[in-house]
Amino acid sequence: MDNINIFVSSTCFDLSQIRTDISEFIKNSGHNPILSEFENFPISPELNTIENCIKIVKENADILVLIVGSRYGSIIENGKSITNNEFLVAKQKGIPIFCFIDKTILNALLFWRNNKDGNFSNIVDNIQIFEFIDDIRNNSKIWTFPFEKAQDIISTLKIQLSYLFKNSLKVRKIFNEDIPEFFKLNLSDKALKILIRKEDLYEHLFLAQILVDEIQKKEFLKNDIEYSILTEPKHFIVEYREIPNWVNERTSSILNLISSLKNIVNVALPKYLGEPGIPSDLKGLFYVSIKYAELYEQILNWIILTRSAKIEEDFEEARTVLAEFAIKPAKEIWNFPFEIQQQINDANERIKIGEQNILIKSTLTLEIEEGVEKKFNEIMNKLSVYYNL
Repeated sequence: MDNINIFVSSTCFDLSQIRTDISEFIKNSGHNPILSEFENFPISPELNTIENCIKIVKENADILVLIVGSRYGSIIENGKSITNNEFLVAKQKGIPIFCFIDKTILNALLFWRNNKDGNFSNIVDNIQIFEFIDDIRNNSKIWTFPFEKAQDIISTLKIQLSYLFKNSLKVRKIFNEDIPEFFKLNLSDKALKILIRKEDLYEHLFLAQILVDEIQKKEFLKNDIEYSILTEPKHFIVEYREIPNWVNERTSSILNLISSLKNIVNVALPKYLGEPGIPSDLKGLFYVSIKYAELYEQILNWIILTRSAKIEEDFEEARTVLAEFAIKPAKEIWNFPFEIQQQINDANERIKIGEQNILIKSTLTLEIEEGVEKKFNEIMNKLSVYYNL
């Protein structure tokens, strides 16, 4: 049976009895408690204690229960405690986090905020624990629960796990009944989550996410451009007089690709992305993202094929400069989805705090880098005169 893995994160020695009680509660509830001091804690022998804890949170934890007492704990290389790092990994992973803070520490937190240079050694082992709590409550926006004894944590977990289970049933119902099979098979978890939640601007958030998802699939090919990886030549120019025809073919090809990409962004996208109050065609938006990434891939391949062409030595510089025609557009095509996503995420956050009439505007400008065309023409003119082309 694939039980839920609940990782309990805290310092061990000062909270040992609480950790034992929480472990028993989790086990009796039918879940799998993960605590580093218990024999069922999975370890990789080649890793040290810290690395194992981080690995388990990253790979195994479904839920994190964070318990903050009076000890910050051992500090590792990045200047944070093991518990702090476990929390950051869980937050980055996006799993549910239930945070419990000792009432005594919460009371002391108020005094620390007003006197950060004060001596709190009789309460905590390191004042970084106050910074940690402040980060959890203010920056991470994680709800925190005060506790005095293990039973306080257990009582709260019973309620919160019930809420979580009920919410999971709602999500499951939406996923089974409202999400088309096509999307279940083709979308990332992040894109599916957007369709399930249907927040404000969800159609725009969905578009941005699938654009990013699809363009990221081309990252390795993008690296080939950066490191000038060549392929077996497909174009062999053995006669000088073949150069103009080859240049015309290459130029025509890249212009067609750029024209197609402009049509996707300027014609297809507005058709499928509904005006305010009009539902968008989500499948159409997915088509736009797929085709956008495909055209990006074809442009990158155009650069590689142009660079790889077998050509006479005198024309190698012209070949190199010709390939540069698409370098700047390729960078702009890669950046565009991330810029769109950032703008839409920012707009969504502003809507949440009550702002209205927010304008989202992002332009994809495909231009040859300044000076490349002039440089290419100068090279070709010199060669044309020399070879009487």
